[in-house]
Amino acid sequence: MKRRIVALFTVLSLLSLSACSGDENVFSDVSANNTPVAAPADLGESVTVFDYDMSQYVEVGDYRSLTIDYEPYDLTEEDVDYAYMTFLDDYAKMVDPAKYVTDREVHDGDTVSLNYCGTKDGVAFEGGTAEGYLLKIGSGTFIPGFEEGLIGVMPGEEIDLPLTFPEEYHSEELAGQDVIFTCTVNGIITIDSLIATANDNRDEGTDPIETEEQLREMCREELIEQVKAYDRENVQTLITQNLSTIVTEKAAFPQELVDAYDALVLKSVESSAAMYGVDSETLLSYYGYTLDSYIAEFSRPQLVNDAALYVIASENNLLQTDEEFEASLQEYADSYGVTIDDLLTQLTREEYRVYFLEENTLNFLTDLYTID
Repeated sequence: MKRRIVALFTVLSLLSLSACSGDENVFSDVSANNTPVAAPADLGESVTVFDYDMSQYVEVGDYRSLTIDYEPYDLTEEDVDYAYMTFLDDYAKMVDPAKYVTDREVHDGDTVSLNYCGTKDGVAFEGGTAEGYLLKIGSGTFIPGFEEGLIGVMPGEEIDLPLTFPEEYHSEELAGQDVIFTCTVNGIITIDSLIATANDNRDEGTDPIETEEQLREMCREELIEQVKAYDRENVQTLITQNLSTIVTEKAAFPQELVDAYDALVLKSVESSAAMYGVDSETLLSYYGYTLDSYIAEFSRPQLVNDAALYVIASENNLLQTDEEFEASLQEYADSYGVTIDDLLTQLTREEYRVYFLEENTLNFLTDLYTID
């Protein structure tokens, strides 16, 4: 999945509000900014690290020798099994009901589309009713006896399954209780229909899937790529955290640059607050912040971080030319099926340039480390 820009800086997400609270990993020589925070409209939001020579303001230590203590995720066959079940379920949801098999009984191992209603003493209980539920018979998803009771049922046939919830069931109201599930199998989703659906959604030019073994292998390959992306993102997070230990401020940043970063923090907070129907002060109070304290904790460190990335990019010829930047912006817009003008309703061109600086430089630093 491509990473969508919600705000320019990753520390500004709601996740960072909870995850970063109390974090002791701060940048070297960073002094607190005690100036009261002005409204975003009063601040220059288009000023970025590209408007200054950042080497005048920060010094970056030996970033090639950073200690990154990370153990890559160990993918197991159990992970593959679980992913394959989810994989099949996703494709099953895409199968046209007109292609369901309805002329034979349900077998063990079939995936079925199912309507059911569970009742206790004649009254439907909460969470016990569904329509079009996709269930693989034999998966052990339901309580004992449920899936076994569907074996031999013909699609369209209604059947009552008298069952008993296990004593250790998580719901106290249902644990150990006798119930009846009234079920109707809408149809059977065969592996052939799943393979056909998978092929319909494969990229043009790729070889078609012909067997279930190939379908499972496709799932495995996709899972391996997801794990690689997961490992890479974790390494990038550690690099960002550890980079702070080798960055020192040499001089005070220009005030208009400090103000611009404050403005971006506030803009992100206001956007998040609007999503929840509250004002910024109320949202931040949920996490123990005021506007001023949130700015002090997150805006300045991000400015120093971006200044450091700018210095590293300069030293390694990573700064984009105008042509390269415009190409990246167009590629980013194309990836979401929008225009550049649409993108510019979220951030300015200068802010996108910083985003690509962060992304490209972190990719460069991540490539310095080997993840087996």
